[in-house]
Amino acid sequence: MRGRQVCWSDPKLQELAKKFVPATDEVWRLHNRKELDCLFFQGFCEEGHYGGRSKPTTTRQGIYCCTPSGQFLASVNTVDPRRMARMLEQALAKWAEVPESERYLDYDPKTRAGEIRRLEQRYPADGLPLRVYTRDMPRTDLPDDWRKAAWNVDSLWYQKTEARSLLPKKLKKGATHAWPERLVQRLARHNLVDNVRGQTNGFRAKHVKVGEITTTVLTLDEDRVTVRFEGRSETTTTGTWPEKGKVAGVDGFDTFARGVRTTLRGEATWSRSKARFLRFELAAEGTRWGRTRYNFRQDDVDEAPIGFAIVLDENDPGRRVAPAEVWHYGW
Repeated sequence: MRGRQVCWSDPKLQELAKKFVPATDEVWRLHNRKELDCLFFQGFCEEGHYGGRSKPTTTRQGIYCCTPSGQFLASVNTVDPRRMARMLEQALAKWAEVPESERYLDYDPKTRAGEIRRLEQRYPADGLPLRVYTRDMPRTDLPDDWRKAAWNVDSLWYQKTEARSLLPKKLKKGATHAWPERLVQRLARHNLVDNVRGQTNGFRAKHVKVGEITTTVLTLDEDRVTVRFEGRSETTTTGTWPEKGKVAGVDGFDTFARGVRTTLRGEATWSRSKARFLRFELAAEGTRWGRTRYNFRQDDVDEAPIGFAIVLDENDPGRRVAPAEVWHYGW
């Protein structure tokens, strides 16, 4: 998200990008699995900016340009628009040198799509797919750079039976119902986290000190049921994280307590005939503190306000992204 805000908002880059077919993916899977799309990536990634190392690391993050046949053109890992532009121009120059006969695969990739297993295939289209937006709430001490307007987005998935379990069994005006603990924890542990500026760790079940959401039926007719959500969450733990420039075993790690405390409120509309939510709006506002290794809070560990907006996903097949911590769902 930082790259999108700081780098890809540049007008020159946007014009250059029109000459490419952009795609994005989770790099750990691409680098470690042996499925068709992963092997395709592995075929050229070592020629890029991470190539030639005597002690390879497990990451291959960055922007790569390649031909549809898998020939490497250029790559870089940066959010500097000038460096990114130079890389794209280099890739275009190399593309012009590739013979037409070498540009494309000798088969149609669609014919082998069934060989690929992806988490997006578990998208709960008949359940409750949600998008979770995170941002810092207004403060007078935010730095006057990209961090001032930083925000992030993740996904939160509930299956069909899980979505129905967020409502009272008998739908009548005034009826109340507590969300199942594991479904509240899914939200609190994996989505009510401080990922505003970057990547962060979720919480374990034992880190959830408070986790409760109640549904109340407000109005209903033959088909539509309007409900209100109210709740609280608090997660906290202590971890050790290396400061920038420190080396494990040499300079030592620093220990930080971190956590998030919120109050939740929202409303939703349920369709009885379609057995799904037509509208879902849940806001969480509270405070966060501490830091993790990659969430860029090195100079901002004190308690500060944070906000979350949780809404229905657009259900666009081209934008389906699995939750960052879907591995912990137990599906």
